[in-house]
Amino acid sequence: MQLRYTLFFLLANIPLLAQEPLQISGELRQRSEYRQNADFDSRLGDEQIFVLQRLRLGLHWHFPNQLAAFVQMQDSRLWGEEGSTTQPLNNTDVHQAYFELQRLAGKPLRVRLGRQEMKFGSQRLVGVNDWNNVGRAFDALRLTYGEHATTLDLWLAQIRDKNAATIDGNQEFAGAFVSSGSAATRVFDAYAMWLIDDRDFPIGSSSGEALFLGTYGARLAGVLRQRLEYEAEGVYQTGKHGNLDVNAFGLVLQGKIKLAQKWSPKIGASYKFGSGDENPNDGKLQTLSTLFPTVHGQFGAADYAGWSNIADVMFLTELSPSPVLRTSAKLHYLRLAHGNDAWYLARGFAFDKRAETLLPARPGESIELGYNLDLQVDYDFREQVGLSLGVSRFFAGDFIKAGNPEADDSNWAYLSIKMRW
Repeated sequence: MQLRYTLFFLLANIPLLAQEPLQISGELRQRSEYRQNADFDSRLGDEQIFVLQRLRLGLHWHFPNQLAAFVQMQDSRLWGEEGSTTQPLNNTDVHQAYFELQRLAGKPLRVRLGRQEMKFGSQRLVGVNDWNNVGRAFDALRLTYGEHATTLDLWLAQIRDKNAATIDGNQEFAGAFVSSGSAATRVFDAYAMWLIDDRDFPIGSSSGEALFLGTYGARLAGVLRQRLEYEAEGVYQTGKHGNLDVNAFGLVLQGKIKLAQKWSPKIGASYKFGSGDENPNDGKLQTLSTLFPTVHGQFGAADYAGWSNIADVMFLTELSPSPVLRTSAKLHYLRLAHGNDAWYLARGFAFDKRAETLLPARPGESIELGYNLDLQVDYDFREQVGLSLGVSRFFAGDFIKAGNPEADDSNWAYLSIKMRW
């Protein structure tokens, strides 16, 4: 009901000065998930089955003088969470709402102000996190300069506001991202990002001090002879968190080759590494922070690991029997980067999170987390409707069994249908 009234208000109050008819976009997605033994101990009975639903409706206006506006409402819910459908919860919110100057002073400069999605590169550090039923958007000012082959993005986003009446104690995120080339052939990205948090919160040996985190990196990706896909990315983090010196890094190397035209069979492999903290008492913080990533599937579809204190070797195979049917199988071998640091959730290490680990550090024990096997099928049922089915099994390794000799494997599966218009 609230969504209906909100959209009616927006339609009724936008001036009728648009150069083009109002553009309406939307998405309806439903996904059922099954997860069994998430704590790797089947004696505790933590089996889960649930259904997630998300509706998005977007309105896009174009006005004279290269001015545009975009508003996207979102309703996100879990089936049954209301207790009764006759007593609905307030699950509707604004996902995006921004103004945009598309060419400033006749130059290829775009200015976007408001709540907006942002994604860069492979979304390991900044992404829309679309698998999540809410997703991610930033309250930001973003400048984009350039067209076609080379672009420069500059942004300043406010993540949290401790006190709206002051500028103290806030969390801000700023950055610069340069991209040159084409994804169809070769693209090179370079970036610098800064996370500044003036709020006082304790972590590690710090005593409630502010955070300044600089993230610097580069990425090269492309396709050779329309057969070999490759990607390499390196990232380095430095800064201060209270009395801790931040010194962390990450690395990604991956490739995939197409073996034939018929059914497009492909095989590939990758290696991903995110540093961990070697010594929690040496005044250094060496755990790679993933900032604001797209989480799902980066280190296995079951989402039991992120790009923090991790080493991941992955092998894959893909097959497309038809243009509308795609299948894939992936096997991840996961280990901790360092045994003196924890096993972090798929979200990765975040400075202001208390419950962000799957298991704590176990110095002297094995660093082998286990194997994650993923099988997935995607089918374009109609031009605007897609079906997706996936199953995963996580085979518990010695690190898990060190804390529980009776530890056993975990299973996960999903079925999703999505319509876009």
